[in-house]
Amino acid sequence: MATDIIRSVSAILALILVISYAVLPDKRTHPSLLIFEFFIALFLYSADVLFVLGNPKGIQCSTDIVASTQDNNLVCAIQGGILIYSTLAMALWVSAVIINLHLHTVWNSKFLVNKYIALNIICWGGPLIVTVISLVYHQVQFEFANLCLLSADWIYKLFFDPLAAIVLPSVVIHLATFFHIARVSMKESTDIEMSNSRTFGTTSQHSRQPPISHRRHVMTAFKIQWRALLLALNAMVAFLFYWVSDRLQDTVILYFELTPLIFKIFYLVQLPKLANLRDNKEMLASWIQCMMTKQDQNFCSSIVSDKLPPFALLITAEALVSLIGVIVFITFGKRSLWREWNDWIYETRMRFKKDTRRYPKHEDQFFAL
Repeated sequence: MATDIIRSVSAILALILVISYAVLPDKRTHPSLLIFEFFIALFLYSADVLFVLGNPKGIQCSTDIVASTQDNNLVCAIQGGILIYSTLAMALWVSAVIINLHLHTVWNSKFLVNKYIALNIICWGGPLIVTVISLVYHQVQFEFANLCLLSADWIYKLFFDPLAAIVLPSVVIHLATFFHIARVSMKESTDIEMSNSRTFGTTSQHSRQPPISHRRHVMTAFKIQWRALLLALNAMVAFLFYWVSDRLQDTVILYFELTPLIFKIFYLVQLPKLANLRDNKEMLASWIQCMMTKQDQNFCSSIVSDKLPPFALLITAEALVSLIGVIVFITFGKRSLWREWNDWIYETRMRFKKDTRRYPKHEDQFFAL
Protein backbone atom coordinates (compact mmCIF):
# COMPACT_ATOMS: atom_id res chain seq x y z
CA MET A 1 0.00 0.00 0.00
CA ALA A 2 2.83 2.40 0.88
CA THR A 3 4.60 1.82 -2.43
CA ASP A 4 1.33 2.30 -4.29
CA ILE A 5 0.96 5.70 -2.62
CA ILE A 6 4.53 6.65 -3.56
CA ARG A 7 3.90 5.60 -7.14
CA SER A 8 0.74 7.69 -7.15
CA VAL A 9 2.87 10.65 -6.09
CA SER A 10 5.21 9.86 -8.99
CA ALA A 11 2.24 9.92 -11.35
CA ILE A 12 1.15 13.30 -9.98
CA LEU A 13 4.65 14.75 -10.36
CA ALA A 14 4.88 13.37 -13.90
CA LEU A 15 1.53 15.02 -14.64
CA ILE A 16 2.89 18.34 -13.34
CA LEU A 17 5.78 18.04 -15.79
CA VAL A 18 3.40 17.15 -18.62
CA ILE A 19 1.22 20.20 -17.89
CA SER A 20 4.28 22.44 -17.55
CA TYR A 21 5.73 21.40 -20.89
CA ALA A 22 2.30 21.66 -22.54
CA VAL A 23 1.49 25.15 -21.23
CA LEU A 24 4.78 27.04 -21.04
CA PRO A 25 5.73 28.56 -24.42
CA ASP A 26 9.46 27.92 -24.09
CA LYS A 27 8.82 24.21 -23.56
CA ARG A 28 6.84 23.82 -26.77
CA THR A 29 9.91 24.04 -28.95
CA HIS A 30 12.59 21.60 -30.05
CA PRO A 31 14.25 19.79 -28.25
CA SER A 32 11.98 20.25 -25.23
CA LEU A 33 9.18 18.62 -27.23
CA LEU A 34 11.10 15.34 -27.14
CA ILE A 35 11.23 15.49 -23.35
CA PHE A 36 7.54 16.43 -23.29
CA GLU A 37 6.62 13.31 -25.24
CA PHE A 38 8.69 11.22 -22.82
CA PHE A 39 6.87 12.78 -19.86
CA ILE A 40 3.54 11.73 -21.37
CA ALA A 41 4.73 8.12 -21.62
CA LEU A 42 6.12 8.33 -18.07
CA PHE A 43 2.78 9.58 -16.77
CA LEU A 44 0.91 6.72 -18.43
CA TYR A 45 3.45 4.30 -17.00
CA SER A 46 3.21 5.66 -13.45
CA ALA A 47 -0.56 6.15 -13.54
CA ASP A 48 -0.99 2.39 -13.97
CA VAL A 49 -1.03 2.22 -10.18
CA LEU A 50 -4.44 3.90 -10.12
CA PHE A 51 -5.96 0.60 -11.23
CA VAL A 52 -4.77 -1.16 -8.07
CA LEU A 53 -4.66 1.65 -5.53
CA GLY A 54 -6.48 0.42 -2.45
CA ASN A 55 -7.60 -2.78 -4.16
CA PRO A 56 -4.69 -4.90 -5.48
CA LYS A 57 -6.89 -7.99 -5.54
CA GLY A 58 -8.91 -6.34 -8.30
CA ILE A 59 -5.93 -6.86 -10.63
CA GLN A 60 -4.54 -10.08 -9.21
CA CYS A 61 -7.70 -12.21 -9.13
CA SER A 62 -10.91 -12.56 -11.08
CA THR A 63 -12.37 -14.75 -8.32
CA ASP A 64 -11.07 -15.85 -4.95
CA ILE A 65 -9.03 -18.68 -6.48
CA VAL A 66 -8.60 -17.77 -10.18
CA ALA A 67 -5.77 -15.50 -11.33
CA SER A 68 -6.62 -12.61 -13.62
CA THR A 69 -6.25 -12.67 -17.38
CA GLN A 70 -7.52 -10.22 -19.96
CA ASP A 71 -10.40 -12.60 -20.68
CA ASN A 72 -11.79 -12.77 -17.14
CA ASN A 73 -10.76 -9.33 -15.85
CA LEU A 74 -11.27 -6.21 -17.95
CA VAL A 75 -9.21 -4.08 -15.56
CA CYS A 76 -6.26 -6.44 -16.02
CA ALA A 77 -6.56 -6.10 -19.80
CA ILE A 78 -6.64 -2.29 -19.68
CA GLN A 79 -3.84 -1.96 -17.15
CA GLY A 80 -1.60 -4.50 -18.91
CA GLY A 81 -2.15 -2.83 -22.26
CA ILE A 82 -1.22 0.57 -20.86
CA LEU A 83 1.91 -0.86 -19.21
CA ILE A 84 3.13 -2.50 -22.43
CA TYR A 85 2.32 0.59 -24.48
CA SER A 86 3.90 3.14 -22.13
CA THR A 87 7.08 1.11 -21.52
CA LEU A 88 7.84 0.71 -25.22
CA ALA A 89 6.90 4.34 -25.86
CA MET A 90 9.32 5.49 -23.15
CA ALA A 91 12.12 3.47 -24.75
CA LEU A 92 11.43 4.98 -28.17
CA TRP A 93 11.25 8.57 -26.93
CA VAL A 94 14.43 8.16 -24.90
CA SER A 95 16.06 6.85 -28.07
CA ALA A 96 14.82 9.93 -29.91
CA VAL A 97 16.43 12.10 -27.22
CA ILE A 98 19.70 10.19 -27.65
CA ILE A 99 19.68 10.59 -31.44
CA ASN A 100 18.93 14.29 -31.16
CA LEU A 101 21.73 14.80 -28.63
CA HIS A 102 24.15 13.00 -30.92
CA LEU A 103 23.16 14.95 -34.03
CA HIS A 104 23.24 18.29 -32.25
CA THR A 105 26.41 17.74 -30.22
CA VAL A 106 28.59 15.82 -32.66
CA TRP A 107 27.36 17.01 -36.05
CA ASN A 108 25.74 20.35 -35.15
CA SER A 109 22.68 19.15 -37.03
CA LYS A 110 19.01 20.00 -36.48
CA PHE A 111 17.71 17.07 -38.50
CA LEU A 112 14.87 16.18 -36.10
CA VAL A 113 13.50 19.72 -35.77
CA ASN A 114 10.88 19.22 -38.49
CA LYS A 115 10.47 15.44 -38.16
CA TYR A 116 7.89 15.34 -35.36
CA ILE A 117 5.14 13.84 -37.50
CA ALA A 118 7.36 10.87 -38.33
CA LEU A 119 8.58 10.65 -34.72
CA ASN A 120 5.03 10.53 -33.39
CA ILE A 121 4.03 7.86 -35.89
CA ILE A 122 7.01 5.71 -34.91
CA CYS A 123 7.20 6.34 -31.16
CA TRP A 124 3.46 6.15 -30.47
CA GLY A 125 2.31 3.98 -33.36
CA GLY A 126 4.91 1.23 -32.89
CA PRO A 127 3.99 0.49 -29.25
CA LEU A 128 0.31 0.62 -30.22
CA ILE A 129 0.82 -2.17 -32.77
CA VAL A 130 2.59 -4.36 -30.19
CA THR A 131 -0.14 -3.68 -27.62
CA VAL A 132 -2.93 -4.52 -30.06
CA ILE A 133 -1.21 -7.79 -31.04
CA SER A 134 -0.82 -8.71 -27.35
CA LEU A 135 -4.51 -8.16 -26.71
CA VAL A 136 -5.72 -9.80 -29.93
CA TYR A 137 -3.84 -12.99 -29.05
CA HIS A 138 -5.07 -12.84 -25.43
CA GLN A 139 -1.59 -12.82 -23.89
CA VAL A 140 -2.08 -10.19 -21.16
CA GLN A 141 -2.42 -11.69 -17.71
CA PHE A 142 -1.42 -11.26 -14.08
CA GLU A 143 1.99 -12.69 -13.27
CA PHE A 144 3.50 -10.92 -10.28
CA ALA A 145 3.21 -7.94 -7.90
CA ASN A 146 0.20 -5.69 -8.62
CA LEU A 147 0.37 -5.49 -12.40
CA CYS A 148 -0.62 -7.49 -15.46
CA LEU A 149 1.83 -7.97 -18.32
CA LEU A 150 2.53 -10.38 -21.18
CA SER A 151 2.56 -14.10 -20.55
CA ALA A 152 5.93 -15.84 -20.26
CA ASP A 153 5.42 -17.56 -23.64
CA TRP A 154 5.10 -14.28 -25.54
CA ILE A 155 7.11 -11.79 -23.53
CA TYR A 156 10.27 -12.28 -25.61
CA LYS A 157 8.62 -12.01 -29.02
CA LEU A 158 6.46 -8.99 -28.24
CA PHE A 159 8.39 -7.22 -25.49
CA PHE A 160 12.08 -7.99 -25.02
CA ASP A 161 13.04 -8.44 -28.66
CA PRO A 162 11.43 -5.16 -29.81
CA LEU A 163 12.96 -3.51 -26.76
CA ALA A 164 16.40 -4.79 -27.71
CA ALA A 165 15.96 -3.54 -31.28
CA ILE A 166 15.32 -0.08 -29.83
CA VAL A 167 17.93 -0.10 -27.11
CA LEU A 168 21.08 -1.64 -28.58
CA PRO A 169 21.58 0.86 -31.46
CA SER A 170 20.73 3.71 -29.10
CA VAL A 171 23.39 2.59 -26.64
CA VAL A 172 26.04 2.61 -29.38
CA ILE A 173 25.00 6.12 -30.44
CA HIS A 174 24.95 7.32 -26.85
CA LEU A 175 28.43 5.97 -26.16
CA ALA A 176 29.70 7.73 -29.28
CA THR A 177 28.22 11.00 -27.99
CA PHE A 178 29.86 10.62 -24.60
CA PHE A 179 33.25 9.77 -26.08
CA HIS A 180 33.00 12.82 -28.34
CA ILE A 181 32.19 15.10 -25.40
CA ALA A 182 35.04 13.63 -23.36
CA ARG A 183 37.53 13.97 -26.22
CA VAL A 184 36.57 17.57 -26.96
CA SER A 185 36.62 18.48 -23.28
CA MET A 186 40.09 16.99 -22.78
CA LYS A 187 41.42 18.73 -25.88
CA GLU A 188 40.02 22.05 -24.74
CA SER A 189 41.65 21.63 -21.34
CA THR A 190 44.99 20.84 -22.98
CA ASP A 191 44.78 23.87 -25.27
CA ILE A 192 43.99 26.15 -22.34
CA GLU A 193 47.01 24.87 -20.43
CA MET A 194 49.24 25.38 -23.47
CA SER A 195 47.87 28.88 -23.97
CA ASN A 196 48.52 29.81 -20.35
CA SER A 197 52.07 28.48 -20.56
CA ARG A 198 53.02 30.79 -23.42
CA THR A 199 55.06 33.79 -22.47
CA PHE A 200 53.40 37.18 -22.57
CA GLY A 201 55.83 38.45 -25.20
CA THR A 202 55.06 35.82 -27.82
CA THR A 203 53.90 37.50 -31.01
CA SER A 204 50.59 36.58 -32.57
CA GLN A 205 52.23 35.27 -35.74
CA HIS A 206 54.17 32.70 -33.75
CA SER A 207 51.27 31.58 -31.58
CA ARG A 208 48.47 29.53 -33.04
CA GLN A 209 44.93 30.37 -31.93
CA PRO A 210 43.21 27.16 -30.74
CA PRO A 211 40.13 26.26 -32.78
CA ILE A 212 37.49 26.59 -30.09
CA SER A 213 34.31 27.19 -32.09
CA HIS A 214 33.27 23.53 -32.30
CA ARG A 215 34.42 22.82 -28.77
CA ARG A 216 32.47 25.77 -27.47
CA HIS A 217 29.40 24.46 -29.30
CA VAL A 218 29.84 20.99 -27.75
CA MET A 219 30.32 22.26 -24.21
CA THR A 220 27.41 24.68 -24.53
CA ALA A 221 25.19 21.87 -25.76
CA PHE A 222 26.26 19.72 -22.84
CA LYS A 223 25.55 22.45 -20.28
CA ILE A 224 22.12 23.13 -21.73
CA GLN A 225 21.02 19.51 -22.22
CA TRP A 226 22.78 17.66 -19.39
CA ARG A 227 19.42 16.65 -17.88
CA ALA A 228 18.30 15.03 -21.11
CA LEU A 229 21.72 13.41 -21.37
CA LEU A 230 21.42 12.01 -17.84
CA LEU A 231 17.90 10.78 -18.53
CA ALA A 232 19.00 8.98 -21.67
CA LEU A 233 22.03 7.43 -19.99
CA ASN A 234 20.05 6.06 -17.05
CA ALA A 235 17.32 4.67 -19.25
CA MET A 236 19.70 2.98 -21.67
CA VAL A 237 21.76 1.37 -18.89
CA ALA A 238 18.59 -0.04 -17.34
CA PHE A 239 17.23 -1.38 -20.63
CA LEU A 240 20.53 -2.84 -21.82
CA PHE A 241 21.45 -4.51 -18.53
CA TYR A 242 18.05 -6.07 -18.14
CA TRP A 243 17.84 -7.50 -21.66
CA VAL A 244 21.44 -8.75 -21.88
CA SER A 245 21.36 -10.32 -18.41
CA ASP A 246 18.09 -11.98 -19.27
CA ARG A 247 19.52 -13.58 -22.41
CA LEU A 248 22.77 -14.66 -20.79
CA GLN A 249 21.11 -16.45 -17.90
CA ASP A 250 18.17 -17.78 -19.95
CA THR A 251 15.82 -16.72 -17.17
CA VAL A 252 12.07 -16.62 -17.54
CA ILE A 253 11.17 -13.01 -16.84
CA LEU A 254 7.51 -12.31 -16.28
CA TYR A 255 7.57 -8.65 -15.48
CA PHE A 256 9.31 -5.58 -16.82
CA GLU A 257 9.39 -1.88 -16.04
CA LEU A 258 11.81 0.93 -16.66
CA THR A 259 13.49 1.14 -13.26
CA PRO A 260 16.87 1.53 -11.62
CA LEU A 261 19.44 -1.22 -11.95
CA ILE A 262 18.68 -2.82 -8.57
CA PHE A 263 15.05 -3.25 -9.56
CA LYS A 264 16.12 -5.08 -12.72
CA ILE A 265 18.42 -7.36 -10.75
CA PHE A 266 15.58 -8.16 -8.36
CA TYR A 267 13.27 -9.44 -11.08
CA LEU A 268 16.09 -11.17 -12.90
CA VAL A 269 17.16 -13.18 -9.85
CA GLN A 270 13.91 -13.63 -7.94
CA LEU A 271 11.35 -14.38 -10.64
CA PRO A 272 12.73 -17.86 -11.41
CA LYS A 273 11.86 -18.79 -7.83
CA LEU A 274 8.20 -18.13 -8.55
CA ALA A 275 8.38 -20.05 -11.82
CA ASN A 276 9.84 -23.04 -9.98
CA LEU A 277 7.19 -22.77 -7.29
CA ARG A 278 4.43 -22.82 -9.88
CA ASP A 279 5.81 -26.07 -11.28
CA ASN A 280 6.13 -27.67 -7.84
CA LYS A 281 2.62 -29.10 -7.51
CA GLU A 282 3.33 -31.05 -4.33
CA MET A 283 4.54 -27.98 -2.45
CA LEU A 284 1.59 -25.92 -3.62
CA ALA A 285 -0.81 -28.67 -2.55
CA SER A 286 0.81 -28.77 0.90
CA TRP A 287 0.49 -25.01 1.26
CA ILE A 288 -3.16 -24.99 0.15
CA GLN A 289 -3.98 -27.83 2.52
CA CYS A 290 -2.29 -25.96 5.37
CA MET A 291 -4.29 -22.81 4.66
CA MET A 292 -7.58 -24.71 4.32
CA THR A 293 -7.08 -26.39 7.70
CA LYS A 294 -6.78 -22.89 9.22
CA GLN A 295 -3.26 -23.35 10.46
CA ASP A 296 -1.17 -20.38 11.57
CA GLN A 297 -0.25 -18.28 8.54
CA ASN A 298 3.36 -17.95 9.65
CA PHE A 299 3.61 -21.73 9.81
CA CYS A 300 2.00 -22.16 6.39
CA SER A 301 4.23 -19.51 4.83
CA SER A 302 7.30 -21.43 5.99
CA ILE A 303 6.34 -24.20 3.56
CA VAL A 304 6.92 -21.99 0.52
CA SER A 305 9.16 -19.25 1.94
CA ASP A 306 12.28 -20.66 0.28
CA LYS A 307 10.58 -20.33 -3.10
CA LEU A 308 9.53 -16.70 -2.62
CA PRO A 309 11.54 -13.46 -2.90
CA PRO A 310 12.74 -12.07 0.46
CA PHE A 311 10.18 -9.63 1.81
CA ALA A 312 12.72 -6.84 2.41
CA LEU A 313 14.03 -7.17 -1.13
CA LEU A 314 10.50 -7.14 -2.49
CA ILE A 315 9.71 -3.90 -0.65
CA THR A 316 12.97 -2.34 -1.86
CA ALA A 317 12.23 -3.20 -5.48
CA GLU A 318 8.67 -1.89 -5.27
CA ALA A 319 9.91 1.32 -3.62
CA LEU A 320 12.41 1.89 -6.42
CA VAL A 321 9.84 1.48 -9.17
CA SER A 322 7.52 3.80 -7.29
CA LEU A 323 10.13 6.57 -7.20
CA ILE A 324 10.74 6.85 -10.96
CA GLY A 325 8.48 9.86 -11.40
CA VAL A 326 9.92 11.51 -8.29
CA ILE A 327 13.50 11.13 -9.57
CA VAL A 328 12.61 12.52 -12.99
CA PHE A 329 10.75 15.42 -11.37
CA ILE A 330 13.79 16.29 -9.24
CA THR A 331 15.99 16.15 -12.35
CA PHE A 332 13.81 18.33 -14.58
CA GLY A 333 11.96 20.45 -12.00
CA LYS A 334 14.71 23.06 -12.04
CA ARG A 335 14.27 26.61 -10.75
CA SER A 336 13.94 28.05 -14.24
CA LEU A 337 10.79 25.95 -14.73
CA TRP A 338 9.08 27.70 -11.84
CA ARG A 339 10.26 31.10 -13.07
CA GLU A 340 8.65 30.33 -16.42
CA TRP A 341 5.44 29.54 -14.56
CA ASN A 342 5.87 32.87 -12.75
CA ASP A 343 6.13 34.73 -16.06
CA TRP A 344 3.21 32.82 -17.57
CA ILE A 345 0.93 33.56 -14.60
CA TYR A 346 1.84 37.24 -14.73
CA GLU A 347 1.26 37.51 -18.49
CA THR A 348 -2.04 35.62 -18.24
CA ARG A 349 -3.21 37.85 -15.41
CA MET A 350 -2.40 40.95 -17.44
CA ARG A 351 -4.08 39.55 -20.55
CA PHE A 352 -7.40 39.06 -18.79
CA LYS A 353 -7.22 42.25 -16.72
CA LYS A 354 -10.25 44.44 -17.36
CA ASP A 355 -8.29 47.68 -17.44
CA THR A 356 -5.32 48.40 -19.64
CA ARG A 357 -2.93 49.54 -16.92
CA ARG A 358 0.31 47.68 -16.65
CA TYR A 359 1.46 46.64 -13.22
CA PRO A 360 5.07 45.92 -12.35
CA LYS A 361 5.80 42.23 -12.13
CA HIS A 362 7.02 40.95 -8.80
CA GLU A 363 9.97 38.69 -9.53
CA ASP A 364 9.04 36.14 -6.89
CA GLN A 365 5.27 36.29 -7.16
CA PHE A 366 5.03 32.61 -8.09
CA PHE A 367 6.87 31.58 -4.96
CA ALA A 368 4.60 33.80 -2.88
CA LEU A 369 1.46 32.06 -4.09
